[in-house]
Amino acid sequence: MENSIRKEFTHTINIKGDILKVFKAFCPIAEKEWVPGWDCNMLFSKSGIAEKNCLFTTKHDNMPEVIWICSIYDPSNEVEYVRTVPGHYVTVIDIKTEQKNEYTECTVKNTHTALSAEGSHYILNHLSEVQFISQIDSWKNEISVFLNNH
Repeated sequence: MENSIRKEFTHTINIKGDILKVFKAFCPIAEKEWVPGWDCNMLFSKSGIAEKNCLFTTKHDNMPEVIWICSIYDPSNEVEYVRTVPGHYVTVIDIKTEQKNEYTECTVKNTHTALSAEGSHYILNHLSEVQFISQIDSWKNEISVFLNNH
């Protein structure tokens, strides 16, 4: 079998603040407070927030429902989500954090893998490094506002 289409992007941002507080922003429930238009339906979580193996879905506009599972949850170090658009593509979102003086360094890596011809088309035509960097750079300001409100 031939390999599927895959694109991978990595970008690092520095957010002023304590690593414990910054890390909490990478929870799907907390994201409701800082990601414009974000909403999720938590289907399984013992704590009600992000944790290893929690499962939730998102739905935006005319896009199919997206299934998410938290595959790594190591507070103040790393969180990883596997996001699946059934029949289209899978994205692994890995966020590593490290305290650097008064800043928390956040390295975000997205790996997109197609599940179908439609998924390949989407990855090739709609996902770019420029778009990814712009999205992650916007997190810096959005998370900073979130931290100032908490």
